[in-house]
Amino acid sequence: MKNLWNMVKGLVKKKIMLWIAGFIGANAVTILVGVILLTILLAIIGVLSGSVDHQQSQQSDSKAGYVCSPTGEINMKKWKNIFHDKDRSGALKGYGDEIRALSEKRGIDPVLFAAVAMHETAWGKSSAVRLKNNPGGLMNPNGSGLYVFDTMQEGLESMALTLYNRIIVDGLVTIEQLGSVYAPIGAANDPNNLNVHWVPTTKEIAQRFGGLIMNCKTVDHIDMGGIGNKSWVSPHTKNITSGFGYRSGCGNCSSFHAGIDIASAGIRSTPITAFMDGEVIVSKAQGTTFRSSLSNMGKGYGWVVVIDHGNGMHTRYGHMMQKGIPVGTDVKAGDVIGRVGSTGSSTGVHLHFEILMNGKRINPMSYVKPFLTGGNGS
Repeated sequence: MKNLWNMVKGLVKKKIMLWIAGFIGANAVTILVGVILLTILLAIIGVLSGSVDHQQSQQSDSKAGYVCSPTGEINMKKWKNIFHDKDRSGALKGYGDEIRALSEKRGIDPVLFAAVAMHETAWGKSSAVRLKNNPGGLMNPNGSGLYVFDTMQEGLESMALTLYNRIIVDGLVTIEQLGSVYAPIGAANDPNNLNVHWVPTTKEIAQRFGGLIMNCKTVDHIDMGGIGNKSWVSPHTKNITSGFGYRSGCGNCSSFHAGIDIASAGIRSTPITAFMDGEVIVSKAQGTTFRSSLSNMGKGYGWVVVIDHGNGMHTRYGHMMQKGIPVGTDVKAGDVIGRVGSTGSSTGVHLHFEILMNGKRINPMSYVKPFLTGGNGS
């Protein structure tokens, strides 16, 4: 019986191999095309992912950026009076330091983090935070209700990541904007219209902590005190970390650097502004041919915007954290065109800025030097 079974298996295996061989022979071209298309798809995915940023959300064709006006340190007296008192913070008692640490790690306002947490948990007293370690009202993606965390630490870390995605990635920097996601007015699951209280209540809680310390707002244009018809391209900093020309020891980058890199602490997701008036002619990932005279876009720009300023002059802004403003947009010097990121072939968060004249990349320093008078500091 065993020998018979082995003979049957052998015949079946032989038939299968012959069928596969015949299929490959008859469909070689189809398979080859499929492999090529798969390779292209994987390459595109790699571009969009970038070398550093792994974003969970993207906002397309957004012209708005944002600026923040830090007002100083947290009012620690008010902070401790809340987080050291169980009657005032409930299950969140003692987690003030953790919220501050997570906020610093994610680059978000700790007071905003605390205000949202207190609102979502009714000052640490909701069943979600007491029984499920869920301080942010986070829902299970499978639709089975509120997510359950093993520890409060895990719940706070997940909430910090969610706020990072909404604030830093999506650019919902104000309490009003966050409210449109956390408590949308007119939502089907809010028949009593209670969501109208989310924004004013969260603002009131923030004031109990002493007020927000970052005070961010959305902007379409940033007045950098332009020089002539030009504006500096990174309102966050004037720190140039890499110049134009040949270089070595830069990791996964070309030995010839075709522009300047601008970066400093906290630059991630900050606005990028147009250097001069012009028209956006490229706004896409990686960079592809956009004009016959300017066909060499390179292979590592990630999300990139190119502006045509007329008379053969173009500027290029690379490694944006997401898609910039759309093609065809007329911009003025200082208009926000995107946000700083690290997509494409990038070793860290920065803005790569180039100037091209008649298709030839030239050293931007002679153009930007007037903005750097007095030093390159932030």
